[in-house]
Amino acid sequence: MTAFAIAPETGAHHSDIDALHAEAFGPGRYSRAAFRVREQGPHDPALSFVSLAEDGETLLGSVRLTWIETAATGAKGLLLGPLAVKDGLKGQGIGKALLRRSVDAAREAGAPYILLVGDKPYYWPFGFETISRGRVQMPGPVDPARFLVCALQPEAADAIGGMVRWAGKPA
Repeated sequence: MTAFAIAPETGAHHSDIDALHAEAFGPGRYSRAAFRVREQGPHDPALSFVSLAEDGETLLGSVRLTWIETAATGAKGLLLGPLAVKDGLKGQGIGKALLRRSVDAAREAGAPYILLVGDKPYYWPFGFETISRGRVQMPGPVDPARFLVCALQPEAADAIGGMVRWAGKPA
């Protein structure tokens, strides 16, 4: 098992994170619906984290959170992703540690919910549930069964509806 630490993302990590995303998702990442939302505005660096090797410099993984809202209801929350771990290091707890830290940070920031596009078996233990088909859309094709939400405040998931768009950081 690889030893690692979770740290806040800084500008010094950006080129390594870009390289990790290219490795993990390839050139097709730009056409993914969640990426199309993220290209509307920047992620929140205060709510984004990296996993570093024992040397404190080598990037092993990354997770970002971006403030969003849904157009029909204006319900603000966070979009999780991308969550990426270097090839050859998957299954060692790095991604789950990053996910735990990001959910905790979102809760501490007062976010009502976290939305993502992903595989329910991986995210379910962290409180993510499938959203009812047709409740949310993204600017690009998405398998509706992969829309997941983690309600951080009571009834928050019920307020989500419509097209997902970047919202900027709440005041």
